[in-house]
Amino acid sequence: MRRWLAHSLLLSGFAIAALLPGWNVLGFEGNPGQKQQLQGIRDEIRKYESALSKRQTDEKQTIELLSKLDHEIDVTASYLRSLTRDVERLESQLATRDKRIHDLSRERDQLTALIKKRMVQFYKHRRAHDIDLLLSVSSMQQFRVWLRYQKMIADNDRRNLLALQQRQRDLEKQQNYLRLERAEKSQKLTERQIEETQLRGSRNKRSSFLADVRKDKKLLQQRLRDSRESEKQILALIAKAEEARLTQSARKTQPAAAKKSQSKSVSKFAALKGRLTWPARGEVVSRYGRQRHPELNTITENLGIEIRAALGSPVITVGDGTVQTITWQRGSGNIVIISHEDGYYTVYTHLQEIRVDQSQSVHQGQIIGTVGDSGSINGPVLHFQIWKNTRNLDPEEWLA
Repeated sequence: MRRWLAHSLLLSGFAIAALLPGWNVLGFEGNPGQKQQLQGIRDEIRKYESALSKRQTDEKQTIELLSKLDHEIDVTASYLRSLTRDVERLESQLATRDKRIHDLSRERDQLTALIKKRMVQFYKHRRAHDIDLLLSVSSMQQFRVWLRYQKMIADNDRRNLLALQQRQRDLEKQQNYLRLERAEKSQKLTERQIEETQLRGSRNKRSSFLADVRKDKKLLQQRLRDSRESEKQILALIAKAEEARLTQSARKTQPAAAKKSQSKSVSKFAALKGRLTWPARGEVVSRYGRQRHPELNTITENLGIEIRAALGSPVITVGDGTVQTITWQRGSGNIVIISHEDGYYTVYTHLQEIRVDQSQSVHQGQIIGTVGDSGSINGPVLHFQIWKNTRNLDPEEWLA
């Protein structure tokens, strides 16, 4: 009996060593695109770290390094979120794997007990009983029935043996996966800890640079020029989107007769003027239009409003629409532009986190990101704009 059990376990041990070539050792294929994106982020971080080691004393270089720090912080934060999602995925897989191993162990033990019982029964009682039955057979028909009966018993024993071997192979395979997944989770946790340390260091460097910028008018002027350049780039993005919209609309133009019979109606977004949801909860610290800069004592044109809010607090879309653009610009940090119907656009900048994808449909009140301080020298703030075609509007006239 012991020799037979050892033989079956040995067979199953050989089977686990003969896993199919090309089988994913973790039991899942993963997302190659995500892996490449994360590697690209790490390469970009290393590039910024190299640039930071070459700091010079002139104003332009100081602003350049501050911008690179902004970008590094945003990229690192995005990478950390990816690592956290990987850890959560692995934790879920480990819990499922533990349950599978427990179930397989129980099934294996039950089959082992059943086979052991059958073997004991066979060796103790079967031979004498079979001889008695065979001697008592009085016809060929009874002999055939006896043979079929013996075959059924043998087939059942064979099935139990094969099932036991399969359970043992499955169990060892799952245990192998478990070891690999635990190792990967440990690696991800270590990597996350390293990146969190790096992020804290970068934020401390950024705070030191910002202290210099706030005291130096030349640095403030350069930072202001960056913001103006970012606004030009935002306008260019909206102009490009508007051109594409008008081209598409022209292709769908209805016949003149149908146009005459068609009644004019105000778009859903335009109808919400004065009733739009606020994009963030906080205090408006900079209003639309001409504003006097508090440090430089110069007049600047603000294309939107700035809402001071808690770092990481939610940013929501003010109306239904489609994510037109997701980008990053020095002076504005992470940017999301949402296209609404009839040529309306809303812009959200200085985001810490982006929770939507390019071309994704969004609905009024949906969280699209969180408040950040990337590109800002005055702490966490949301810069919010509303555009009609290529003309910017006063957001406070539209918000509830």
